[in-house]
Amino acid sequence: MNLAEKLAAAYLRLNGFFLLPHFTVFSGAQHSHVDLIALRCADSKECVGELCFPVDDKLFKALDELRGETAKASLVGLLAEVKTNNELPKLSNEHSAYVKNFFGGLQVSRIVFYDVQHDIKPNGDTLNIGIQYAGRWIQSRIDWMITQQLSLTKDGSWTWSESFLSDLLVLRKYGLISAGAAISATTKHEGS
Repeated sequence: MNLAEKLAAAYLRLNGFFLLPHFTVFSGAQHSHVDLIALRCADSKECVGELCFPVDDKLFKALDELRGETAKASLVGLLAEVKTNNELPKLSNEHSAYVKNFFGGLQVSRIVFYDVQHDIKPNGDTLNIGIQYAGRWIQSRIDWMITQQLSLTKDGSWTWSESFLSDLLVLRKYGLISAGAAISATTKHEGS
């Protein structure tokens, strides 16, 4: 996966989604895979004791509107494409149908991540998410975890299961990613 795909995947992971990157699709003329497919269980929460980790309320509000239901309380399937430029990624209807069948008929929401200056915007049946926004939100989530005095070291479990998140912690430790991401002021941190 390239860096933009890793950012998109980390953003979805920290919002409670199970991910399958570079999912092979045997239909459609564009190409033979989609960048990410993801599932999030209804009422999913990630907690340490009584402390539940925040999710991006902007994402879930946009998913609520897109899906016509409360996304946090529903089983959610996603199909995501990621671009490192400002060209809007295209999602084929054939790929959406293929992923829907793979998910047993579950409604599949479409998301595209690309290099634009906005945060999350609906675009018909698709959510457009700025890759920079996703990256800043990830950093704000890490900042929040540090303020909660959770142990976040390279030796932690992220090293084994989520190496990209571990890499972000190391980059922050060496000052290559700054603390206090700009997005943290606009993101309401509540339990998922």
